[in-house]
Amino acid sequence: MGILKNALKNGISKGVSSALNSVIQKTIEPKATELVNKAADKIEDAFIGSEQQNNQAAQTTATEQTTQTASRFGGLASAFAGFEQMAKSYATEMTKNLKVCPNCGQPADADTKFCQSCGTKLPEQTVAQGAVCTNCGKQNDVGTKFCAACGTKLPAAVAEEQAAAAKDAAVMAEWDEKLSQYPKWNCGGKEFGIESYNPGQYIFSASFDGGNQAARAAVEQYRSIVLQSGFRQAGQYPSNDHLYQMVGGACFHVDFEHCFEGDADRADIGFLVGEPVGGFNYVKPEPKKSSWKDLFGL
Repeated sequence: MGILKNALKNGISKGVSSALNSVIQKTIEPKATELVNKAADKIEDAFIGSEQQNNQAAQTTATEQTTQTASRFGGLASAFAGFEQMAKSYATEMTKNLKVCPNCGQPADADTKFCQSCGTKLPEQTVAQGAVCTNCGKQNDVGTKFCAACGTKLPAAVAEEQAAAAKDAAVMAEWDEKLSQYPKWNCGGKEFGIESYNPGQYIFSASFDGGNQAARAAVEQYRSIVLQSGFRQAGQYPSNDHLYQMVGGACFHVDFEHCFEGDADRADIGFLVGEPVGGFNYVKPEPKKSSWKDLFGL
């Protein structure tokens, strides 16, 4: 029955992962592993016992055997569910003396004021305190966003949203410094980023909860803003995926062509300086007119 035990441990470990975020799981991993092993042993013993009882009842009808098999696997499902709740309860208890850095995610003791890894000021509340409802006082499971008793958004969820908003605001402040020649992004999304891959060349990215459809709608909205601000198609191969504007002798370029090559739910827009093939003011040559000399090869 070793295969069953391995499957149980794998399944229970996934239950632990769903119950605890990565930082908390890492912090209490030794105890979580011990719990996983004990739970797998108990579930396997119960399953083996049930199998033996079923084998002794060889005269049972096919219907009864089906019912017994369903009951055994139903018991396994209940065991998995019960262990996940046990993991959540254990995590809540263990994190009563644990803080997590909002910047780098490193754990720290409750009495620590600043993160020892990056120097960021730590939250006043521990992880467990962040799951205490401000409305009714219920201690919820760690990782819960809304109170199970009254539905109020919990302090940890509020703090997480505020931290994410602050990070996005910081990125948009970078825009004023690095991308001031381009219309500022105001088309929604979250988890903003500005990455430089060459001097004067940047990629701005934003994620969308609404998936690819929401991301594409936001990109189209921004494309319209770029066009309205004076950018246009240019060069020998004009395209709405590459828009340009000449300012003070420099040609600024917005690249929409590669928006979704990385992640369908995340828009990546390129910003760089440089003229298109043929130059910004490229004009397609007029077709050469034929003459009577051309007809005779003169």
